[in-house]
Amino acid sequence: MTKATPTATTGTTATTGMRGRKRERTRRAISDAAFRLFAEQGFEAVTLTRIAAEADVAPATVFTHFASKEDIFFSRREEFREGLPDAVAPARTGAELLAAVRDFYAHGVELVLDPDRIDTGRVFARVLRGSPTLMSGYLPMGRERQRLLTELLTERAPGASRAELELFAALAVAAGERAYEVLHTALVADEPVERVRAVATEALDLGFSRLAHAYEGTHVLDAEPS
Repeated sequence: MTKATPTATTGTTATTGMRGRKRERTRRAISDAAFRLFAEQGFEAVTLTRIAAEADVAPATVFTHFASKEDIFFSRREEFREGLPDAVAPARTGAELLAAVRDFYAHGVELVLDPDRIDTGRVFARVLRGSPTLMSGYLPMGRERQRLLTELLTERAPGASRAELELFAALAVAAGERAYEVLHTALVADEPVERVRAVATEALDLGFSRLAHAYEGTHVLDAEPS
């Protein structure tokens, strides 16, 4: 049997893949080092130079991967918005839409409570709550999710009232963000994982059940036929 000869394309792909993995390992090393320092010293006391030393990389390497300390701290923010389009797209009725947005936030809770990430989640919550700088940077993330949800709803039903869609997005995101607030409070209190999950789920159930009652019998959230 003739052995296949690697093509130039195959070689380029393998090199690109290795570079990508190396880049991700470096980002993770910097992030892990930063969170160790944040846990020990608090956010404001830690410098980027100190993070670089802890991660055993040059300061310039930190700036290659992150723009600031805040960028490191919030480096997982995309994970907490990227699933929203896929959650909303299949929903055809208002009830399905409510369930989809609730499930999106429930998935965010599970990302935090993942066994491999729970320790970082506890550090995140504690450091966040202790830093006015971080709190001022965190609050706009909820507004970003609200804007994204509004645009997704507009694409889903372009003929619907923009005011109605904006109102629903504001209410739904408020319910979801309340669950995140409860989650952080329980993490700061060092509650067991199952207790943290229970209080966050209770907050989601309360918020979205109220929304379900508010929109029951209406069709303002239904998608337009494709």
